[in-house]
Amino acid sequence: MLAAPDLQDRVKSVVIQGWSEQTRASYGAGLLVYHVFCDSRNISEQERAPESTNLISMFISILSGLYSGRTIHGYIYGIRAWHTVNSLPWALHEDQISTMLKGAAKLAPPTMKQDRRQPVTAEIIAAIGKTLMPNEPFDTVFFACLTTVFYSAARVGEFTLRRLNAFNPAEHITLAHIRDDTDRNGFHTKVFSLLRTKSSQNGEEVNWARQNGPTDPLAAFNNHLEVNSPPINGPLFAYKKDSSHRPLTRQTFVLHLKKAAKMAGYDDVQGHGIRIGATLEYLLRGIPFDVMKVKGRWASDAFRLYL
Repeated sequence: MLAAPDLQDRVKSVVIQGWSEQTRASYGAGLLVYHVFCDSRNISEQERAPESTNLISMFISILSGLYSGRTIHGYIYGIRAWHTVNSLPWALHEDQISTMLKGAAKLAPPTMKQDRRQPVTAEIIAAIGKTLMPNEPFDTVFFACLTTVFYSAARVGEFTLRRLNAFNPAEHITLAHIRDDTDRNGFHTKVFSLLRTKSSQNGEEVNWARQNGPTDPLAAFNNHLEVNSPPINGPLFAYKKDSSHRPLTRQTFVLHLKKAAKMAGYDDVQGHGIRIGATLEYLLRGIPFDVMKVKGRWASDAFRLYL
């Protein structure tokens, strides 16, 4: 029995929420490129979905040599997501498509191939800390966010905002979403309840414990609370600016990370390198791979590449 049109629309809207806003935008770009490809070859609407291995193979072959393997891979995921939203089967010859995607990655132009990102280590963070003023509102919020992201092995975007006016209390973490916990071994941890993440629309929890030395996230976090006094129902990492609070955006954080790292004598430091460095730090401490996989919230073993 077919569902009523309004119910079908409701199903689609719920399915769409399964992806983050950023992921939906990326998938939309891939879908647009796919339809341009089909239009240029007079491929009918009926032939475009459900998808065929032959058509997807031609699409990948046309893009190969023009785009990075990661971009092409994302475009294919966008087409698959389109099928999911419209309840269409996705029955391709996966081995062939997977092999073609690997081939496309090798054919990517040299300018499209990204260099391996260097890890941001605890030593680099300590050096960055020396360039900061401990009582200056922005430096304080920056260092608190940096150490929290590092020791919780989180993503920068999970603790910062995309734009200054992007705060949404239903999506972004505040002081009200933090608690102190103690495990069965008596270790005290700070637990952060992320309301929505790239991996889970229902949110996830991350945590860190007190550390010895200048990169201690507890000392940095407490200093942030004392200096900035962020509003309990506002962005967690907000700093005093004039007579109000300004949220820390991802762009501002990453730009200052690069600037401070350069002042400390480290070049080519990137935001994603924090998570890489955190993974390396914990693995070198003897944390088992399976435990690190859970802490980093990875669905696959891709994080092993960080070694």
